[in-house]
Amino acid sequence: MKIIPNILLISVFLFLSCTSNDAQREFESEAYRNPSGITKTTAQGEITSTDNDDWRTSPYFQGLIEVSPPFQNPAQLGTAINFEIQVTGVQGVSGLDVRVRYPNGNLNNIYSSNNNPLEPGFTTFQVDPIALSQDGSDNLARGLHRIFFFDFNQRLISYGDIEVE
Repeated sequence: MKIIPNILLISVFLFLSCTSNDAQREFESEAYRNPSGITKTTAQGEITSTDNDDWRTSPYFQGLIEVSPPFQNPAQLGTAINFEIQVTGVQGVSGLDVRVRYPNGNLNNIYSSNNNPLEPGFTTFQVDPIALSQDGSDNLARGLHRIFFFDFNQRLISYGDIEVE
């Protein structure tokens, strides 16, 4: 009789693991679509309109880290884009790489935090909009860009879109 509760427990665990993996795969599939829309923010970080697809936390990192919408968005050339993350979980998030996807599909690193694990609390950093350009030109910096947040194990944490004017 002791075997039945153990089998039931293992079955529930496997079901939850598969559900979690499916949710993560769906999140990643959505992340790799083309950028579409932005969460608009002021230079002070106030959200003026929301794109429900932007800056969500992946199922794998729920409760561990939050990425706030960057500000100002849309960004202006010659100003900095401000990012803010909050590590909220007691489990470690192993480092941080922030990348932009270029029109040809390549990803380029625009920020890294070598803290491993990331320290709990708020972290802020800035990125020059020119860093979103494939060739460093103003022309290619302008437009809509998809930004990805990964840990050092290449697990997707969050993503969203930034427009440069």
